[in-house]
Amino acid sequence: MYCLQSITLCSLVLFCMSSLSPASASAVHHQNAPSAHTVNGTYTGLTLNTFNQEAFYGIPFATPPLGDLRLRYPVPFNQSWTGTRNATVRSDSCPGFDKPFAQGFADGLTMGEDCLTLDIVRPANVQPGDNLPVFFWIYGGGFKAGGSADPRYNTSFMVRNSMQMRKPIIAVVPNYRTSAFGLLASREVAAAGVGNIALFDQRQAMKWVSENIHAFGGDPSKVTIAGESAGGSSAGYQLVAFEGKNDGLFRSAILESSSLLGASMNTVETLNVTYQGWYDNITTTVGCNTAADSLACLRTVPYQKLFSAVNGFQFKPYIDGKFISQPPSVSIAKGQIADVALIMGSNTDEGTAEFFTPRGTLNNDSDISSLVAHLGGGLNASVVANILRLYPDDPIRGCPFGTGPERFADQGFQYKRGAAITGDVNIHAGRRAYAVNHSQRSKHPIYTYRFNQAPWNMQEVDVTTTAPVFVTHFTEIVHVFDNPDKNVNWIGPYPIISELAAFVSRSWVSFIHDQNPNNHGLEGKPVWPKYNTSDPQNIVFRAGASWVEKDDWRQEQLAYWSTLWSEIMT
Repeated sequence: MYCLQSITLCSLVLFCMSSLSPASASAVHHQNAPSAHTVNGTYTGLTLNTFNQEAFYGIPFATPPLGDLRLRYPVPFNQSWTGTRNATVRSDSCPGFDKPFAQGFADGLTMGEDCLTLDIVRPANVQPGDNLPVFFWIYGGGFKAGGSADPRYNTSFMVRNSMQMRKPIIAVVPNYRTSAFGLLASREVAAAGVGNIALFDQRQAMKWVSENIHAFGGDPSKVTIAGESAGGSSAGYQLVAFEGKNDGLFRSAILESSSLLGASMNTVETLNVTYQGWYDNITTTVGCNTAADSLACLRTVPYQKLFSAVNGFQFKPYIDGKFISQPPSVSIAKGQIADVALIMGSNTDEGTAEFFTPRGTLNNDSDISSLVAHLGGGLNASVVANILRLYPDDPIRGCPFGTGPERFADQGFQYKRGAAITGDVNIHAGRRAYAVNHSQRSKHPIYTYRFNQAPWNMQEVDVTTTAPVFVTHFTEIVHVFDNPDKNVNWIGPYPIISELAAFVSRSWVSFIHDQNPNNHGLEGKPVWPKYNTSDPQNIVFRAGASWVEKDDWRQEQLAYWSTLWSEIMT
């Protein structure tokens, strides 16, 4: 059953199939199961009859990070065998913490430390030598939680689109360590040289793909890395990693609702006043604070005890001098960034996400001043005054945009003012700044977008469900994956929105396959132009009425943030 005629009707059928388990109506294991001969040995996967696809789940790309390998960089998977190994069951997701700290990105996931695996979905009957382009998805979740098993990232619908377009792709989704297991930071971590483990996990998964994806029918020279939120930031950090040396691991990237610019980053020197206290709390809680080597001690703590101790501490990537040698703004200015084709975009109302803008506390000028003054490493009074001038207390100009004089005052009398500021500094300003830079220096195209379709029911579970929501963070994800399943972020029952999802997803597939998002095969859609500083344009995705716009909204405001990257520590 292909469900080609009606996506909304299909969703009622596909809801019955579990995205978390291969033992579902869509997955069949039999004597003629697909196989692939990797460097290590042969894997046997599953046939997904519903989609006419094949899947390989839980393939290790690194040695399990257990025992003394905990809190260390990933070690390449070096086992070999004769015969075959089953790749029919997903591994545990890497440890991450759940609500109220992580907006639920660990919901429904079975977690454990033996998690450094990846999942592959491909069209049926693909053979080595077919050389299909590869979609390499890095999940988000604030670097706090996430996993390849999250049903929102079911790649079968996107791969099915690629098959219908006659532009077949292979999808790969790796797990990587989040929370303190992947991003622990302190002077002890810095001294041991094991910072940013999560980013090294992602890199190791890319290396595995480079060495092995040919066995699955993929082309290692045609990999597109992609992600949203923390996943998009991860893709951005991969661009500047090792001063822009990507060793041919990917030819293009897609950064959704994220940026190389805007997210404040610690340095080794600032760890003492940021993450050190968290590290000390953790080591004290588990009894490692008196050990001669507290980091070595943490490797001996029982998993559940350590998991409980780190729960709630939100570590993020920092400038470790190894993977990331300098602020991304400096890397961009120096041109020390991987030169690849790009899609980069944002959602109109990013600032309404609950983790960007505080609710119920922004009621007057003093509250807004405090919010702005604490951005990055701290902004001085003159800068704060300029920002307040650029973002006056005028609800008509506030976020969610286009909602007129409504203040949503129950969330704070000046909430919309604050949401406009946080959305711009965290996402929008960096997107435009890098689009301009890339289009001026690169030989490869960059395509930018503004996603402008609110969820059908004004609910974006795990991001914000309290009004105002509108076109908030994460809203585009269900469209990119064209996923009609009734999971917590459902496309909804309206055909016009399902049509938008098909357009967005097919545009992504076209870019992955051709480095051009316009070969989607749909009629009556606007042509998405390459970004050009002489006439900068975005495509705007909206149900029933997508269009191309001049990228000049909030020109003065976004330009001002670009003068502050060093102060914001990005």
